[in-house]
Amino acid sequence: MKILDWCDRVLGAAVLSTNALAAVWVLLMMLAVVCDVLGRFLFNAPIAGTTELVTLSVVAVLYLQLSYTLRSGAMTRSDALITRLIEKRPRVGYLMNVVFYLAGVVLMGAIVSIAWPKWVGAYDSDYYVGVVGVFTFPDWPRLLIVFFGCVLTGLQFLMLAARDTKNLVNPPASS
Repeated sequence: MKILDWCDRVLGAAVLSTNALAAVWVLLMMLAVVCDVLGRFLFNAPIAGTTELVTLSVVAVLYLQLSYTLRSGAMTRSDALITRLIEKRPRVGYLMNVVFYLAGVVLMGAIVSIAWPKWVGAYDSDYYVGVVGVFTFPDWPRLLIVFFGCVLTGLQFLMLAARDTKNLVNPPASS
């Protein structure tokens, strides 16, 4: 199981890095909005493209933080049943967790299989968002972040499934 622990550490470093990047990105978005509002009211000159960049950034931040949300146990789900099952019938509880995590792997795989061709198409065709002549920005970076975020989240689901499969075979002593 040393390989699994090593993989978990490497994955954890990647997950924490994307979460930190997203946090800095949110700070930059806030500064951009404040500067845009100040420019609009003080100088009657808003910053062109702020709305478009913030809109694209919200999606990027979401996918950069998705794997951290899962890893930290903050993903929305009802734990009341699972927690009781793990306490009373550990194997059944861990089995339900494994099924849940594998469903997450399948979902992330489905999104990845759609996101990759969209990214390639946007990159190859130079697809831009915004208003031509005012502000345009390529859309491929956002689509690449969606792809990468889903890959990372899928790997995190897989890691959690592996952990609970280990617990399924050999439940921890505290259970």
